Amino acid sequence: MPCFWRLNRRCNWQKTGGKTCNQRKMIAVIADDFTGAAELGGIGLSFGLEVEMAMSVDSRSTADLLVVATDTRSVSEEVAVQKVTEISEALAQLKPQLIYKKIDSVLRGHVVAETLAQLQVLDMPKALLIPANPALGRTLVNGQYFVNGKPIHQTHFANDPEFPVTESDVLMRFQDKSDAVFVRTQSEQLPDDGIVIGEVEKPADLVMWVNRVDQRTLVGGGSGFFSAVLASQFMPKTGLAKPVRWGKRWLYVCGSAFGEPVELVKKAASTGYSVYYLPEQLADFDDQDWVDWVTDLGTSLQQSKPVLLAIDPIRAQRSDALQLRTAMGQAVKAVFGKILVHELVIEGGSTASAVLQEIGITRLIPTEELATGVVRSIAIGKVDLHVTVKPGSYRWPTGLWPF
Repeated sequence: MPCFWRLNRRCNWQKTGGKTCNQRKMIAVIADDFTGAAELGGIGLSFGLEVEMAMSVDSRSTADLLVVATDTRSVSEEVAVQKVTEISEALAQLKPQLIYKKIDSVLRGHVVAETLAQLQVLDMPKALLIPANPALGRTLVNGQYFVNGKPIHQTHFANDPEFPVTESDVLMRFQDKSDAVFVRTQSEQLPDDGIVIGEVEKPADLVMWVNRVDQRTLVGGGSGFFSAVLASQFMPKTGLAKPVRWGKRWLYVCGSAFGEPVELVKKAASTGYSVYYLPEQLADFDDQDWVDWVTDLGTSLQQSKPVLLAIDPIRAQRSDALQLRTAMGQAVKAVFGKILVHELVIEGGSTASAVLQEIGITRLIPTEELATGVVRSIAIGKVDLHVTVKPGSYRWPTGLWPF
């Protein structure tokens, strides 16, 4: 089993062989969306690590695990490559023991272009990406990607507005991106360079892939593989979790425009809950209808009712995703200007990035992992505000969805 690092809790970070480091070495993660960043932050918490999530690299960070959310999945490939290059260069200056590339578990986004850029910056010949996670029903077998046993192109991922998945054959999905992409099993010989996407059918396969990592390889993938990497070096945190002290005013922001989340919002609206759909026009902030809308939403929050802000599916069909995210961020900013919110719960990584950018949050400290992929954090620089984020494709944990 490869040893990247070992944490000696009695003193400093310690390399294999007992040679102590003069300086503690952090683990760094580059995540392509905010919910992915939060998910890995939650995993770090479960292993007792001090975690910080940020939108950029802070050289002053003292975290054991620094997770940088790039939001590159919501920008063009050219912009994504530029952002990943800059962040990789900044992280390399910190000399972390490990840089992990967090990608979407079903390979949406600019995966190949970003990975090639990171390999160049870090001067590594090869990347090993393990996106699949059997614990979430996501497997890669015989080159085909499945979600709960179904070919991925036959699931709701085919309707993704930005990265529709129309092919379950992984190599077919990337054939026009690079000829240096390979799909391999754990027992097969790996190429000396290029991008290897590893097959995973069962949880034990993740552990097998950890054993194939070496110092010449950029490591990346989904949350399952990251957990396996940490488990090879750390013991899980034990003991009873402290009760969560929740705030009074809750604002839910649902940025998903397809799939089950849309149906949940419709159900909440039809059963009398405080559901507010994003107004058609946000450009004129002096418009009385807009002022009334914000005031009414603030009044509902003032009454300590959970309030849900969502996108009308009809509007989603005639607006592009970037416009909707920007408008959602502006709406939340306007609400925050009217009333103090204690619990901000956001569904969708791109939505989370847009909202947090608008309200001026650039750093968070994760405090609780409420469920797989669902993490609650303290918002640095804000008064009495916690932010909880959930991937759009994950189910709501029991007790967090009140509608």
